[in-house]
Amino acid sequence: MNTPEVKFELPSIDDETTMIFHFCYEKSRGGLDWSEAVYKHHPKLKEMLLGVKDKEEFYKICHDYTDNFIRENKEILEKTRDHYQKVWEETEDLFFNNLSKDFETDFPEEINKIIAKVSINPICPRNIDSWSFHVYYKFHSIRVKTTCIHEIIHFLYFKKWSEIFSDYDDKKFNGPNSEWKLSEILVHSIINNNKMIQGIINNEYSDVYKEWQSIKINDRKLVDYFGDIYREHEDGKISFEDFLKKSWSEYQKHRNIIEKDILG
Repeated sequence: MNTPEVKFELPSIDDETTMIFHFCYEKSRGGLDWSEAVYKHHPKLKEMLLGVKDKEEFYKICHDYTDNFIRENKEILEKTRDHYQKVWEETEDLFFNNLSKDFETDFPEEINKIIAKVSINPICPRNIDSWSFHVYYKFHSIRVKTTCIHEIIHFLYFKKWSEIFSDYDDKKFNGPNSEWKLSEILVHSIINNNKMIQGIINNEYSDVYKEWQSIKINDRKLVDYFGDIYREHEDGKISFEDFLKKSWSEYQKHRNIIEKDILG
């Protein structure tokens, strides 16, 4: 059984700029506007971009701001990277070994390392193809662990999905597709009901994007409705494959309720 390791690194200036530009200029990801979440942590950037419409000028301002911010906070970022590495290593072996068993699939043999980029971007995007993700540099220890767990679940989840659904399209693993939306619900359902994970994160409750939290099925929040299905697996009543199949069936049955607000 292959067990990868998580390696914390500092992303390049260009990488950080691309992400910040994407969330602030293009704004929408999965039907959600992320720009204000970035500006909340970088109010000076918002001032610098006020009234700027030209795409190239917008990118240049993002690049200059990012470059200066990272240079000024280089020592803090490096210390945070090292701290996050130690925090995660307390959990790594337990989490990886149990996740593979729970999902009933191994990590790909070619994936020996998952890259966690310690970032000035608070959004924490992931890249399914490269098995990498960003983690904000101001998180406390439990939030670091929760973020890593969240993103790594997505990676192995989609591997398992591709094994079950032979007609899968990996382009739908990102927003705003239904497959992506379900994954963003189920990752929280898994975190909240997996005993091993709850032990790691001190029993913290994990929820979907705030824009989705008012959506209910049979008076149950999305995370809890699908959490009931996951508990059937956690209790040994159904396999993880059956959990995914049943969840996908329930999602399709209630698609109109779920997506009327998610699609906006």
